[in-house]
Amino acid sequence: MNKSIAPILLSIFGIFWVALAINPLYRDIWVAENLILVICIGYVVSTYKSTPFSNTSYWLIFIFCILQTIGAHYTYAEVPIGFWTAELLEIERNHYDRFVHFAFGFLLVLPFKEVITRTIKFSSFRSMVFLLVLVFLGIGSFYEIIEWLYAIFYEQQQSPQTADSFLGSQGDIWDAEKDMLIAGLGAWLYLLFFTPKTQQ
Repeated sequence: MNKSIAPILLSIFGIFWVALAINPLYRDIWVAENLILVICIGYVVSTYKSTPFSNTSYWLIFIFCILQTIGAHYTYAEVPIGFWTAELLEIERNHYDRFVHFAFGFLLVLPFKEVITRTIKFSSFRSMVFLLVLVFLGIGSFYEIIEWLYAIFYEQQQSPQTADSFLGSQGDIWDAEKDMLIAGLGAWLYLLFFTPKTQQ
């Protein structure tokens, strides 16, 4: 049995998280963005001994947490690498948020798959993909609703700039729908290209 990489990754991430907790661009947005992250990491830690994930899943979770922590520090619409990429590709929008929504599906579908297949036995590869993609579309839509509610709260606190920064829509009226679609697409692509042939 391979030794779990989780403790090492958690230690590295803890140092990274603390470093980016210092002077975030908007402290209130940083708190909001980290609430779900802390809950999810708490779940991963609490299940480490009873129902551990594979090392591959721990690596994927680690990478996503790094990306999310960067987004929380700067806000997704103002991450510097997104501006650099936009300038390089001569596009107007900072696409870091879209990248992380894609990464959410692509990087986290394996951990979700490992949890779900502990209780559900799929009759075919297609049925597994169908359910998991629906799960990520659903989670994506739920998160967009949470973003909307937080934005309303910020506007009521007479902070429209904070509300806009938290949403990160950057003037795109279809931002929420695109984010949900990209998360589902990421999950589908990972399952399509990285699922062992024996499971297909």
